[in-house]
Amino acid sequence: MAYERIIITGNLGGEPDIRMAGEQKVANFNIAVNRKRGDQQQTLWIRCAAWNGRAELAEKYLKKGSRVLIEGSGLRVNAYLDKNGKPQASLEMNVDQLQFLDNKPADDGGNADSEDPDAIPF
Repeated sequence: MAYERIIITGNLGGEPDIRMAGEQKVANFNIAVNRKRGDQQQTLWIRCAAWNGRAELAEKYLKKGSRVLIEGSGLRVNAYLDKNGKPQASLEMNVDQLQFLDNKPADDGGNADSEDPDAIPF
């Protein structure tokens, strides 16, 4: 039996692209995953597809720069030619779980420092 599970954490590179595929809603977005290799930082871009309910969540809550944790499957390489005719490749995956890692905005429009300083944080 084979098992495939991909877990990534990163930031959205742009606004989600929302479309209908027949009767199903799909949100496509790119996640930048940063990693260090010695003194250099590398960015790996992964194209994600969220369907139906997860697409609605992405449409409602995600924006460029949003930090997310994605659990997914169906990792594949898409080979293509760029506008100059050079071969390129991109990683793509389906979103099975989506977690928002950004701080929740304050209800009063203020920042987190405006909370009661005597409140217990746990």
